[in-house]
Amino acid sequence: MVVIKPELPDLVKRLLERDPLLKEILENTIRRKALDILLEILALDELLRDSQLTEEDIIELDRILKSKAWEKLKDHAVSNGY
Repeated sequence: MVVIKPELPDLVKRLLERDPLLKEILENTIRRKALDILLEILALDELLRDSQLTEEDIIELDRILKSKAWEKLKDHAVSNGY
């Protein structure tokens, strides 16, 4: 098992020391979120394991996706009178 010790402001540390239930809730929330992130990374690694994409291909796909997303956002803003 890996133990990660996040750095928290003193005010938060004192609050967690005073409230064991809050501390447990926070620990469980962080644990679940970290697991979700790690599982997503593992899934993406598995999907890309046999990929034939080059770094240039990925950069171009990123540019295309961002361009399309920007267009959708602008269209949405214009249609709502912004």
